[in-house]
Amino acid sequence: MQTPKYVLLIAVLFSTVLSAQNKKDTTTVLMPSIGTTYIGPLKKGLASGNGEAFGIHHYIGMFKYGKPNGKGIYYYNDSIYYSGEFQDGIKEGKGEMHDARKKGADSLIKGYWSGDVYRGDKYITYVMSGANDFDKIDINNTGTGGNEITIEISTTTGSPTQQMSTSINGNGFVLLLTDLICMDNPSYVRHLSTFKTAIKSSWTFQIMKFPIKLRAEMSNGKSFTLDLYKAADWTVKLYMNK
Repeated sequence: MQTPKYVLLIAVLFSTVLSAQNKKDTTTVLMPSIGTTYIGPLKKGLASGNGEAFGIHHYIGMFKYGKPNGKGIYYYNDSIYYSGEFQDGIKEGKGEMHDARKKGADSLIKGYWSGDVYRGDKYITYVMSGANDFDKIDINNTGTGGNEITIEISTTTGSPTQQMSTSINGNGFVLLLTDLICMDNPSYVRHLSTFKTAIKSSWTFQIMKFPIKLRAEMSNGKSFTLDLYKAADWTVKLYMNK
């Protein structure tokens, strides 16, 4: 008895789907270490949702925009793996690093990661030095990714002193940001915009990489450093009321 043509057609289509699932496609998973084979849902051609990816390493968990985002397990080999939270393909948030290479109990590091680095038992996404030069600081991030930082300096002192001010169009500013540089590579920071009033001024920059170590120079001759671990849009508000 001959096999109906539509049955053969279905078989061919099914075989094609299976073949496509196991085909190397670097546009599906945007990480070479796990980008050889992907099994799971796609969105606009990129891994999205709960899936599994293979390469030099092996990952099972949530994807977004072609990279691990959310909870998952990343296997470096049969003995070493990380189980926890990811953002844009790197360890970000609460997790556990397991190492079972030695006989006996599993070696375990438990706590929080930011910028792919273990930070300890508290979730630390930045470190600032020079905060004591200000009356108040307020540092926040979007928490969902990004690559910009806005630094805002404001005051309620009224008329600024000659030594601490810069006059622009007749308006005095108590304190200005004069430069923001990356201490590793200046090209990682790009100025986008500046906004100024008589009592407040702000600067927005694009950040090309995370983690990043920044140094901010101010018009009073002082400076502060800011280590940003987490990839996000950051807002730094500084208050000077002296």
